[in-house]
Amino acid sequence: MEAAKRYEAVKCLQNLSVQETEEPIEERYSLSLTSGEIVNVRVSQMIRWDRESSILFTQRLDRSNGHKNLLEYATHFSEVISKGVLWEMEDHINALAELIRLAFLLEFNEEAVGFLMKSKNLQIFMEDEEFLSAAFPSE
Repeated sequence: MEAAKRYEAVKCLQNLSVQETEEPIEERYSLSLTSGEIVNVRVSQMIRWDRESSILFTQRLDRSNGHKNLLEYATHFSEVISKGVLWEMEDHINALAELIRLAFLLEFNEEAVGFLMKSKNLQIFMEDEEFLSAAFPSE
């Protein structure tokens, strides 16, 4: 991915506002069939990204139910973020989702994520380091 696209992706994440709820996020769809029948569907999700309004809706992570709940949340989070960032590059979504999922489970620990990236033969370029340092100054 060229540098300008990478920076656009980071800015997209940076401009997100997050709305957290105790309950799952529910979406409802209605489809009118040519037969006149109307099909109503309700979908329940842990996380949803509304790209148009730059809002990430998320159900609060419940850590009390152990590893399964954490893995489920990390999976949904990584898929939503990957699809939101790489929506124009569908062939890379799964690879990014896997990387984000593992990083999430490692609690985004810098050293662990660094090793993970090396094991996947990935690196952060110097110009990206500079961009990220400017976008997210350390406190």
